[in-house]
Amino acid sequence: MSATLVIIIIAGAVIAIAWVLGHWWDVHRRHPQAIRQEARDLWSRTGLHWSPPEYLTAQLLISLAITIAGIAVFAQLADWVSDKAAITDLDIRFDNVLHAHASPVGVTIAKAVSFIGGPAAMAVLMVAGAIYLLVRREMLLLYGWLVAFIGGGALDWALKTIFQRDRPSFPDAFVHVGGYSFPSGHSMGSLIGYGMLAYVIAHSTRGRRSDVVVAVCGGIVVLAIGFSRLYLGAHYLSDVLAGFAAGMVWLAANIIALEASLPKPAVT
Repeated sequence: MSATLVIIIIAGAVIAIAWVLGHWWDVHRRHPQAIRQEARDLWSRTGLHWSPPEYLTAQLLISLAITIAGIAVFAQLADWVSDKAAITDLDIRFDNVLHAHASPVGVTIAKAVSFIGGPAAMAVLMVAGAIYLLVRREMLLLYGWLVAFIGGGALDWALKTIFQRDRPSFPDAFVHVGGYSFPSGHSMGSLIGYGMLAYVIAHSTRGRRSDVVVAVCGGIVVLAIGFSRLYLGAHYLSDVLAGFAAGMVWLAANIIALEASLPKPAVT
């Protein structure tokens, strides 16, 4: 692992720790009764008998683990891609196998799945979600929603510009896409977009088992979108994995900020 990669991981980890600790302390200080209520809700839903401090600590550790893991995975993939390590050979072989075994029906399905993770679909989702939150006067959630989408798009553009990796090339390509390849914008954008959608639904139906169903369905959709980009030959495997990693970090950062800012439900 290069010195640059180590520095990136350490810097990211320090920022993540500071952010999550700040969230933990702020919520604990401002909403002690709400935290106790959330812990009791967790008991009733899962049977896990955690005290409020244990509940907050678990929340802290999970958020921190997701953020640091995403930073580490992205940094390692970026290091391999920049150094043209063995993973680039794996990328090419994997894409060649998928391309050789692709079928016309599979390509049609992959194009449809890819579309729901593309810029047009994400723009529609962003606008529709913004209108919904504006009508409900959920202004903090609206700001977080817009920051997640717009910031995610800007981050994707910046990362592509930094790494400038060429896309896979096939004589009989299924799709013709411009721009750079690393990381996958569809993978990153769909994880952020559908992840935020799942968060908004969970926020609106707090404490219901349907939250799990929504999260699982969203995860399946995001994975399908990532695979569709591979199937169509628009990206390498490392592009898709890096897109998921970067998207997870950005999504986690936005959710942490929202959780620290949104008012907690009243305790009855």
